[in-house]
Order: sequence, then structure tokens, then C-alpha cells
Amino acid sequence: MEDETPLTKMAIIRSLLSPSTAPHLLLLVITASLLHIMAKVGTEQIASFGFISFSIAYVLLAPASNKDVFRKLITFEQQEESTFADSMKERFKILILPLAFGLVLWGIFAFTMGEGDTLSDIGTIIPSALGFLFVAWAIAQGWFFAYATSNSIKTPDTGTLKDASTHSPIPSLVTTSTLMISMTIIVTEAFRFSHGSTQFSVWPYVASFAVFALSVRITWTLRQKASTHTATHAVAKRWFHVTQLFITWHVLSIVRSIDSASSTTLIFIEELVLMIFTVFMAIWALTSKADGRKSTLFTKDNALFWGVAFGYAYAGSVAMITSVFDDLTAVLIGGHILVVATVVWAQRSLLDSRINRMFKDFDLKESVESIEIPPVPEAEETTPEEKLEASEEDDTTESIGDPVDWNQKPESIGDETNWEEDVELLD
Repeated sequence: MEDETPLTKMAIIRSLLSPSTAPHLLLLVITASLLHIMAKVGTEQIASFGFISFSIAYVLLAPASNKDVFRKLITFEQQEESTFADSMKERFKILILPLAFGLVLWGIFAFTMGEGDTLSDIGTIIPSALGFLFVAWAIAQGWFFAYATSNSIKTPDTGTLKDASTHSPIPSLVTTSTLMISMTIIVTEAFRFSHGSTQFSVWPYVASFAVFALSVRITWTLRQKASTHTATHAVAKRWFHVTQLFITWHVLSIVRSIDSASSTTLIFIEELVLMIFTVFMAIWALTSKADGRKSTLFTKDNALFWGVAFGYAYAGSVAMITSVFDDLTAVLIGGHILVVATVVWAQRSLLDSRINRMFKDFDLKESVESIEIPPVPEAEETTPEEKLEASEEDDTTESIGDPVDWNQKPESIGDETNWEEDVELLD
């Protein structure tokens, strides 16, 4: 059995951007835009049914795409002799099945949960429920990022315990602080320069430093524990760099939203980038388990379909927020706060399990390497004469044919008995 190539970020990106499945991404953009417009004009309930229907349709198609019979219907294969017009027809044929699934489900929801229908009470709460799904996406974004980046950092093959007088988390903390301060300055001043503002604001720096201090306070014990071993220190240092930069980005987004330093267009672009980033991190974590191991349900071949399903759900939650809730900025700020809280919590929980696992692995490895197997002593070679002499010396038993005195009178019972003594008989 051949070893399969481990899934990587680039392999998943190539799968998501593959020309054979590109029409599904185009369908996502067009359908989500139309449903968003429907939600803005006052038909939030019907639009929410559409988002959910197409999301479910792709959830059903994703695992089915691993089968050849379904994969041929939803993926495009370029023919060598086909013209451009023919290839375009073939490309859009792969949208027939997801469109059919989505429209059928949409019709079922509309006719069973619409106004005056049997399940109308459930239908009325779906728009709000889909809007609140944004909270779940925020938590998922923080968790998937922390989980994926943690497992993607390779454990060093070797490592040693540090001397008690030298191990300290301070050098790593200084490096992380430098990166966090640099990012705060660059992002804050770049936005200030782009808006043509000359007014300096101290709040982005206060917020970044405050959250960083909270993160250090919560994880300080684990930072000290990780610094006692070279391998755990290397993994923890890299992971804290990445997660702290991610946290700082969201903290600065919160401050810009509060200060109204970002325009609506800029907020939309940032949320779109976060949506794409969230979907990618979720796909990466689920398909490759973030460390190269294969998953039977989530594969690089069906990563696009899982991504489109997540995209419909994410777009639906944003559309419902913008149409159902009055204050969009407050909701987005709440989402950023949840992401920050999730990553800060993950810094402690994930690092604790990773360090303990690494310590056990290194202890097992060291205990195996310390086992000494004594060499088997080699038998000394002996000559045939020496073997004969040794056998004669060890032989202490009498053999047949030893000298026997055949004139010797054998002893018999009664030879030593004196028959002349009186024997008293009892009456």
C-alpha cells in the first residue's frame, strides 16, 4: 500500500480553487447575493429558508462526492477536443444537482413553515436563529484557528531539559511583545493615514496591551512549564507568536468599530476576509486534522463542497444580522470579542494538553533509550580431546562391567541373629 501524501494548506487551496469545481463558487456568490437582497427588502423569512436549503444541499453532496457516480455529476472534466462553448455548457451542467436539491428543500421549507402553514411558528424564528448563528461562527473561528495552528507546529525530534537557573519564559515573552507592538503600530497608523487623520488615538494601544497582559496572566504557569524543556519551549513560543498576532488583529478591529474609524465598505471587506479565512481554517482542520492525517469524511476532494456549505450558512447569518438586527456594528463587535475570548481560552487549554503529551512522549523515548541489553557471552571453542576429558571427569556413575567379586558370600536375613538365647514365650 502506497503512502498517501499528507494534506497541506496548499493542497486544500488548490482543491478549493480547482477549475473543475469553480462553478460552485460562482453559484455561491450569485445565490448568496440574491438572497441577501431579498432579506434587505423585507422577505427575511423566505431568504433564510434559501440560505439553509442550499447549505443543507451541499452538506449532503459533500460526502456523496467521494463516490464516482455522484462526483461525475458535480465536477467538470475538460475534454481535449471540446470547444469553449461546449466546455461552458459542461461546466454549468455540474450545477444542476445542487440547484435541484437546494430548490426542492427551499420549496419544502416555504410550504411547511410559511405564514399560516403547519410549522409557521418554527418558520418565524428561523431568521433570528440564523442571525445568532454568527455567534457560533465567531467561536468556531477562534477555535479552528487555535486548534489548526497548534497542531500544525511540528514537534522537534529531540529535546533536553533546561537547567533550573537558565529556563525562563521571559525571552519568548519579549519576542511576542515586540511582534504585538509592531503589529499594533503598523495597523493603527496605516488606517489613520488612509483616512487622512492627524489625530493620534491611544485607545488601540491600550486595548492591545491590556488583552496581551490578560493573556500572559492566564497562561503564565504554562509558559513557565513549557520553558523547562527545549522542545516544548520551541512549540509554545511559535504558537504564542501566531495566536497573539491573531488576537491583536481582532482587538484592533473592535477599537476601530467603536471609534467609527472604519467605513461600512471597509467593515464589509474585513468581514468577507474573515469569512473566507474562517471557512478555510475549518476545512483545513476537518479535512487534514491540521497535522497531515487523513479524514474519511472530510477530504481534499470534497473540501470545496464543505466550504460552499459553510459559506451559505455564514453568508446567511450575516444577511440576517444586517436585516433583523438594528445595530450591525454592535453585533460585529460582539463577534470579535467572542473570537478573542475563545483564542485566549484556547491558549491555555490546548497548550496544556500539548505540553503534557510532549512530556509523556519524551519520557517514554528516554526510558526506552536508557534500557541496556547485556551482550550474550560467546561460547569458548574447545578441542575434541578437551571435550572427552571433561566428560570423563564429570562421569561419576558406575558403568556396566565394573570389577565384581563373584566369591563374596551374599548376606541373608538372620545372619546376625543369636539363636541360642532363651526366648520367653508369653502364655
